[in-house]
Amino acid sequence: MNILVTGGAGFIGSHLVESLLTEGNQVIVLDDLSAGNTENLTSISGSSNLRIVEGSILDKKLVSSLFSSADKCFHLAAALGVANIVNDPISALEVNITGSQIVLNEAANRSVRTVMTSTSEIYGRNSQTPLDENSDRILGSPKISRWTYSEAKALDEFMAFHLNKSKNFPVTIARLFNTVGPRQVGKYGMVLPRFIESALKNEPLVVYGDGTQTRTFCSVSEVVNALSLLSQHDQTIGEVYNVGSANEISILELAKKVISITNSNSQIIYQSFSDNFGEEFEEAKSRVPSIAKIHSAIGWQSIKSIDEIIKDIVSSKSI
Repeated sequence: MNILVTGGAGFIGSHLVESLLTEGNQVIVLDDLSAGNTENLTSISGSSNLRIVEGSILDKKLVSSLFSSADKCFHLAAALGVANIVNDPISALEVNITGSQIVLNEAANRSVRTVMTSTSEIYGRNSQTPLDENSDRILGSPKISRWTYSEAKALDEFMAFHLNKSKNFPVTIARLFNTVGPRQVGKYGMVLPRFIESALKNEPLVVYGDGTQTRTFCSVSEVVNALSLLSQHDQTIGEVYNVGSANEISILELAKKVISITNSNSQIIYQSFSDNFGEEFEEAKSRVPSIAKIHSAIGWQSIKSIDEIIKDIVSSKSI
């Protein structure tokens, strides 16, 4: 198949592109390289089945031209990361809303089978355990820029659902919960790569707040498998699915685990959220997905343990 991957030079996108090429597909990557990096595609850059286009999903003419030969689309391109969203919310809103509108409308007009990635940020500060796809969205004040990402992705989902109903657009939405693995960087606030990078340098691991907040972490290889499977099943069209691990861990315990596995001499230090993200910042106490819906639909579930994931990331940095 001819497959368009927006954001294909990013962390998740590059792993997806590798998998799609292995299956014998022709792949076009569209990425503005604001968060992605062509180095993520180095191992496959010589493939005759890969075309890399540096450009933005805000470029309507470019997006239209790339869809002219596409049989399928994985729409991953987005401005993401808590630090990035907090520091430049207006630019993030433009990419995440207008950019997705351009991609989704083009895909719908051409009836291109599409999987769009959304986010666990959709649920805001709802700490229900576990969160299912119909759980309420609980957000703070519009003054708190952190929630702009949640709002933007919710609008993206609304557009996808509406186009599915009005134009029979074959789209599936995947809400990702903390995908981690090799190639992920910590500069946008992602906690696990930030911890591992510090531990390998024997530098302090910075825990925000008291560290009792909990999250789950899913291997990028398993997420790529979920995205691929979702695109292959017609019964997933018009639906949204949580994609993530159900194994909960506190951020403090995660820091301790990273130090132990890397045999690091690092210490754990604590900083307030306000010191790093400003006074007007809120954090969800926990965020754990129910994966019952996706398991029922396509038999997918996350199996890889956090210990295995950490070891995979550490090994990739030693190569």
